Amino acid sequence: MIASLLLLAYAGVVSVLGGKVLQQPWTSRSPRAAVIGWQALSTSVVAAILLAAVSLALPFLPLRFSVASLLGAHSVAIIEHYETPLGIWPGVVGLAVVVALAGMLLLTTTRSFSRKRRVRRAQLDSLRLVGHPHPDGFTVIDHEVPVAYCLPGGSGTVVFSSAALELLNERERELVLGHERSHLRARHDLALAYSDALTRTFPWVPLFARAHAHITTLVEMAADDAATGPEDRRRLASALVTLGTGLRPEAALAASNTATLERVRRLTGTSAPAPRGLGIMVGTAAAVLLSVPVGLALAPAIEAAATDCCTLSAMTVRD
Repeated sequence: MIASLLLLAYAGVVSVLGGKVLQQPWTSRSPRAAVIGWQALSTSVVAAILLAAVSLALPFLPLRFSVASLLGAHSVAIIEHYETPLGIWPGVVGLAVVVALAGMLLLTTTRSFSRKRRVRRAQLDSLRLVGHPHPDGFTVIDHEVPVAYCLPGGSGTVVFSSAALELLNERERELVLGHERSHLRARHDLALAYSDALTRTFPWVPLFARAHAHITTLVEMAADDAATGPEDRRRLASALVTLGTGLRPEAALAASNTATLERVRRLTGTSAPAPRGLGIMVGTAAAVLLSVPVGLALAPAIEAAATDCCTLSAMTVRD
């Protein structure tokens, strides 16, 4: 039971502290690293919640034999280190929680992907009817509102409205096109789908809603960076202003409808470069975040294995 309490405490503490770290100004200077940080933090908290429930149920799960075999301990010792003073009921509740949460997460993710796939397929079918291909490799639709967006999935599709092509100059159009293609290459839609699924499955965990909101902005900043060099950042900012807050279809990613003002200020301002070695630090922190819940969950089993080892050693010495 101690492992479960430690895991839940870890989830609470790391949600607060990690969320504060990932809301600092450095994230806008290195948005890709910040996205990885939010994903690692969210996954770590989910793992801690699920492993806390698994730890309660471990004494009567077949998994106890695998853990005992892996660590070289006796299954009875594993049971003794995971059982609770309240008997079997915490384990029953833990098992029910694991099944319910894992099932909800799987169902939410599956439904979300299926719905977005249907919506994108319908949008692509519509584009075949109303759109026409441009020599530069995107689709043009006749519309009086300036808008540019991409539809992820498969080879991906970038769409410009006729109004956007009229208002943007050639270089601005190239930058917006690069922004949208960056979304497609990096599969930012998957990062957004994952954070959205966690938000819907765990609405009682505020961290996931914050993570989704920040990732939504950070992937746009990352696409801005991928599309521009130092000399083109103001041109892309001008293109975002020209496009305004144009609407985008559901399940699409658009250059100009997410945190536009914040991104324009970022593109036109003089921000300090990201600290050297930031990517390595974020990668290391992500590895730690993902490994700590597993370590806490296995701590009683490791202690049981150590106890068995010491007992066997003592018996050998007596003999």
